[in-house]
Amino acid sequence: MKASKLPWVLQGGDFSQPGWHTNPTAAYQMMFEFLRLSPSYELARLASTRRLSKAEQKNIPADFEQVQSTYNLIGDVNCVFFRQWWLERGLHIFGNPYTKPNLHEIAAFGNGHETDVELITAKVRNHLVEARQAEGLSAALLISVPLGLKRTEILKKFKAVLDHHRSQDVGQAEQAKIKLMGKRFHSNAMFKGLRLLWFKAAKPNWELWRLGAKADISASYSNVLDPNSPRKPRSPIEMDDRIILGKITFRALEKFERIAENAARGKFPCADPVDASDFNYPLLAQRLQQHSKWVKSTKSQWLKNN
Repeated sequence: MKASKLPWVLQGGDFSQPGWHTNPTAAYQMMFEFLRLSPSYELARLASTRRLSKAEQKNIPADFEQVQSTYNLIGDVNCVFFRQWWLERGLHIFGNPYTKPNLHEIAAFGNGHETDVELITAKVRNHLVEARQAEGLSAALLISVPLGLKRTEILKKFKAVLDHHRSQDVGQAEQAKIKLMGKRFHSNAMFKGLRLLWFKAAKPNWELWRLGAKADISASYSNVLDPNSPRKPRSPIEMDDRIILGKITFRALEKFERIAENAARGKFPCADPVDASDFNYPLLAQRLQQHSKWVKSTKSQWLKNN
């Protein structure tokens, strides 16, 4: 079966549904994956279903209300495919209900030409009306600009008219409930960080340099070290490489743990300091294993029925 037919495979058109749109980016799914790893977000999920144990209550961060607010908006990310969640909730959280308002040229009249009212009416109907619907009927100004005037005079008069109307309550277009942070999203680096946390959960007792080599966290050192090599290094050079990669991996773990915890506060991608809950990697491994079993079972059942 073609991948495009599988209900869990994201489609390009999923980013633009009737009345909603956003720019296609892998950042939304990455945030979804990091939320699954966040201990604060997991506590918010548990708190929504039962009373937290004393041990769980000790791990509650100071800003837990903010985490709960994010959870109430995004919901459970464990037993649901990203595409299913995206179509049901995600696009309405990260998307905008209308296109960004823009300037629209309706008609131009040559010097000395008669005004064709019917042509203007048709263009207003076919262009302006449709555009305003797509833009959420945002406030607009229909104005005639005499091109024969000097540019400075046109701009002066236009500014006066514009200032007059903008001083009135023109309203604001509805905004996305959560906005991505930063102008550029480096998906390759973010995926390496995600893999690093996965491997840490799978191998919590591994030396840091082994995790860094397995996750390919460093372009300079990961490829020269074998994560499955014997404990004793073969040379002083390899020992130095292990030490350096261990330090790089330590910093990377801290960074991507912060990214997961900031995601639980509705901030992504963000590595700012945060009052994070402790990462219990053996417990995280159990959650990831349960999720993996659910994915395998659900996909198998769907393929069997289709």
